[in-house]
Amino acid sequence: MALTAESITRTALDILSRYGLGDLSMRRLARELDVQPSALYWHVKDKQSLLILISRSLKAEVDALCPPTADPLAAAMSLREVLLKYRDGAEIVLLGYSIAPSDVTPQALAADRLGAELSHGILTLTLGAVAVEQNRRLFDVDPADAAENFAANASLLLRTSWSQH
Repeated sequence: MALTAESITRTALDILSRYGLGDLSMRRLARELDVQPSALYWHVKDKQSLLILISRSLKAEVDALCPPTADPLAAAMSLREVLLKYRDGAEIVLLGYSIAPSDVTPQALAADRLGAELSHGILTLTLGAVAVEQNRRLFDVDPADAAENFAANASLLLRTSWSQH
């Protein structure tokens, strides 16, 4: 298999799904790809760049589900669903968002569409809520009403802020 940004991202997501963020290292990624760690650095500068690459991939999944003109609540729910597909998905995108927010924000939730404050608000609400939900699952705490609670909170935020936009 040729070493590409896509193959690196796909393998990193596989490692994350199986082991979590704590076990994702450049060395482990190289071992899974059957290459020397130095070969990765031709494609990915460092672990921060890897996290942004993964975050962009998750953003692309959301963008494929929601066009740029999608209802913001539907886009936030799609982002939640994509993040939940991957162990530590919210934490990874939170790190990516902290480093390069415009690179990892889904188009339907972008600042140029919603305004900077609302975009930031809905992203931090989504990332925080999903991170809590994923952490609760790690400790076998049942997040029974997580989807309904998130939808209600996101709807309230969007309804309040979007009407002022």
